[in-house]
Amino acid sequence: MPFSPGFSSPLAMLLRFLDRARSISARPLQMASAAEPAFMLRHSNPAGLWQSPRLTQMVEVQGARMIYLSGQTPADEKYRVRGTDVRTQTHAVYDNIETALKSVNAGWDNVVKTTTYLTSADLIKDFREARMERLGKLKATPANTLLIVSRLAEPEFLVEIDVVAAVPAR
Repeated sequence: MPFSPGFSSPLAMLLRFLDRARSISARPLQMASAAEPAFMLRHSNPAGLWQSPRLTQMVEVQGARMIYLSGQTPADEKYRVRGTDVRTQTHAVYDNIETALKSVNAGWDNVVKTTTYLTSADLIKDFREARMERLGKLKATPANTLLIVSRLAEPEFLVEIDVVAAVPAR
């Protein structure tokens, strides 16, 4: 069936939208204020929430470029699994995270949030010990969510961690 301007199929609506979009000149978004906000990370544990040295309940970010790191596993650059126990695998995952963070001139102090996936609740104690070995010296540890899952991408993987980091805007 030939295209008719009155025809209201999804395709026709998309074509009309694209025609209109081509006629609008693109212009960059402008901030309301000419001054960029200063880069800031503020860690807090609001009253009424439990507190732990293992994590911060809330991290506020201002004036930043956000970095989203895919889930890191204990696989090396050739996709070989490093370690068979959760402690060794956790350190391998943290090594991978540090490699990625260094590529954007960032470190653990820039990490806002982590999400951790373990394949068994029996691994929590050893995982937490390894986490504190790596992150315990930070002024404030990142916010963290810990999930127990039935399996990760490879049956040998016991732990996977994804990261959100914030670095100063360019």
